[in-house]
Amino acid sequence: MHALTKFGIATIAAALIGALSIAGPAGAFDLKAGTGEKLAPTKVQLGIVSPKNNVCPGFGKWTAWVQTNKPGKIDILLVRKGGDVYGPYPVTTVKGTNGVILGSYTQALNVADAVDAQYRVVIPGSTLASNWAPLIADC
Repeated sequence: MHALTKFGIATIAAALIGALSIAGPAGAFDLKAGTGEKLAPTKVQLGIVSPKNNVCPGFGKWTAWVQTNKPGKIDILLVRKGGDVYGPYPVTTVKGTNGVILGSYTQALNVADAVDAQYRVVIPGSTLASNWAPLIADC
């Protein structure tokens, strides 16, 4: 082996050992970007627009807004009070110009039957839940 190659390998090994002794074993190879903070929801809200004049058949929509501690993708579930759970629906949050990290999900509703129900949004793995919002329509 060439003397320069031996010297180069020895230098790299010494530098690596030095880095381990200065930074410690955990910090020397910690290559995580950013703070390593896990994506977490901080606030969730729900709005429902019932069909015009609360008459069916008709169209409405629901929108959920989610705030998080950092930008990312988070799943939400729509829950009917005393009934079904729908989803998951993906929400991608982004940092806005005012510093708020927010995302939303909107879905159209085709209301064909009479309904008088309340819904809310929950986030799996979190204790956060939105307000209850009514969906009302008479046929």
